[in-house]
Amino acid sequence: MATCFSDLHCHAALFSFNRLYPDTWHEQFSPVFPAQGNFSQLARGNVRVVMVSLYPVEQGFVTVKPLNIGVGDITDLLAKIIVDMPKERANEIQDFNHSYFNDLLKELNFLQHSALPVAHRVRLKGLKWKKFSYRIVSDFNDLKNILNLDNNLNPGANAENIIAVILTIEGAHVLGVGQRNTLHEDISDLKTILSENIAKLKKLGPPGKEGTWCPFFISLEHHFWNQLGGHAVSLWKVIRKVMDQTPGINSGISDLGKFVVDELLSTSNGRRILIDNAHMSIKVRRWYYNYLSQRSDNIPLMVSHTGVNGKATMADAEMPGTQETIHDVADKLYKKSTEFNPWDIFITDEEIMIIHNSGGIIGLNLDQRIMMGKKRLDEIKKLVRGKSVHEKCEIWIEPLLNEILHIAGHILLQTGQPEKIWDNISIGSDFNGMITPIKAFRNAEKFPLLHDYLLKGLLKMAGTVPPLFNKSEADIREITDKIMWKNNLLFLEKHFH
Repeated sequence: MATCFSDLHCHAALFSFNRLYPDTWHEQFSPVFPAQGNFSQLARGNVRVVMVSLYPVEQGFVTVKPLNIGVGDITDLLAKIIVDMPKERANEIQDFNHSYFNDLLKELNFLQHSALPVAHRVRLKGLKWKKFSYRIVSDFNDLKNILNLDNNLNPGANAENIIAVILTIEGAHVLGVGQRNTLHEDISDLKTILSENIAKLKKLGPPGKEGTWCPFFISLEHHFWNQLGGHAVSLWKVIRKVMDQTPGINSGISDLGKFVVDELLSTSNGRRILIDNAHMSIKVRRWYYNYLSQRSDNIPLMVSHTGVNGKATMADAEMPGTQETIHDVADKLYKKSTEFNPWDIFITDEEIMIIHNSGGIIGLNLDQRIMMGKKRLDEIKKLVRGKSVHEKCEIWIEPLLNEILHIAGHILLQTGQPEKIWDNISIGSDFNGMITPIKAFRNAEKFPLLHDYLLKGLLKMAGTVPPLFNKSEADIREITDKIMWKNNLLFLEKHFH
């Protein structure tokens, strides 16, 4: 059968749910952030294992910064322009009593509504159609059975037309904090709410199978202050001028955040939910790395969707500035950047080793600005002008190759163990997460093309850089397969049970 792929971070239901489409398979052109990773696109792109990130849209996305307006026609228009969100959905999110946790449950129900036994006809090339389905899996053994994986994690015949879905969450605001109606609540009351919602989260599942849909991982932070800890700079251009990301930005972890981490990682209240480092401020990341180092249960570190910032240490990467000036600092840094985006939301060499030593995983985001610095992006945009499709693919794959080889090369330099340097790298596309993807590989349908040009790029560089010294074609094919498929599955095999 055709080569299969996995994605560590994809918002497969986000657009369908928030644009009020009838189901997760629905395809409808949108000029504003067109769909990149809905289930029809995943099916066509042979993505057969997808970690679907559930994300209740934060109220900060429907609040106009200059006027601090959070309800009404202006913010309805803003939501429509920025994410193509209908007025009634924007109004629901803007409501003072809006509950992120209830919103999470609604998105999950929407996702499940289109799952097995539902089978959907998906248009392939030309006039061909084929039926596909997906199912939320409960653990790695369930995933292995549904895809008929062999002992080498090669998929069987079932993978021709079924997708295995692992539930994940972006942003711990989903637990019922960071809402307009919680910002001034008593901490003891919030702890009660958080404890109750985490218990409910760990018991998610169909009747009689409670707990089987417990999410695999959750990120503690996202774009806006959630009362748990500081988020890193993540918005740019006009979006950051319209939306107010400044409250709590770059701060450390709060007492509430520490409480949530303990509850999520506990196994006494249900299955452990791993914590995703994505969007954490450096202060929170430092705390979390130290916190895990003092535990004795070997919890892996992970970041589901990120880029390499090229900085040696977190101290080197940490951006100076107050809440009011930090975005200007970030913009100036990016304007001067070359190979990598230097923002401190992305991982340093120091963190590459911390994650590697923990047996963790790094999902590389496919957003243009996350993958490279401004100078490199400007060069690529010029280089692709007037080029053939093949030539454009060869050019656009280079930033991903740079990131992969940087990670592998640094691990090799630090460990001297070439056989382990590829084990922590995967794709966490962030499709449908309001990204601007590299154009040649702009949606999940392009995963086969991404695989082929990644393979070609690595083969072309064989023997020219230390990570690829003494590597045969078979070795490089295996490396490509690990990045595009197997590393995510090996991580699931170890920790999703």
